[in-house]
Amino acid sequence: MTANPYIKAFLLTTIYTLLIAFIQFGIYHLNAGLLYSHQWYLLLYFYLITFLSIVIIEKTTQQDAEKLSKGFFSAMMLRLFVSVIIAIVIIYIDRVNSTIFALNFLILYLLYLGFEIYYLISILQPRLSSERQVEEKE
Repeated sequence: MTANPYIKAFLLTTIYTLLIAFIQFGIYHLNAGLLYSHQWYLLLYFYLITFLSIVIIEKTTQQDAEKLSKGFFSAMMLRLFVSVIIAIVIIYIDRVNSTIFALNFLILYLLYLGFEIYYLISILQPRLSSERQVEEKE
């Protein structure tokens, strides 16, 4: 019996976000000037957009494994455009903290992008190895 991929994605994304929140909490108490004042909203945004991206990728690969690149690039473009729009709006609104916001946003963006790529590789390896075994049997 295989686990529901959405539950697995939810749990892994939640654990990853809690790990980052723990690190942010420690940094905040060591030196609050390193973090944007609304850091928890940023973390929530990246949690939700990453989970949404993983769901899009899972949906497209469940329908047809050949559409993996379509799902991955669709999710990546969605994340990029929404993130750029949010970043521009917040930088425009909060010009005083724009540098610290931009740094925090970029770091979180790259961390969650890395997580998404890691997740994608982890779901692809079993599928690719099973396809190779089928090809070898033929």
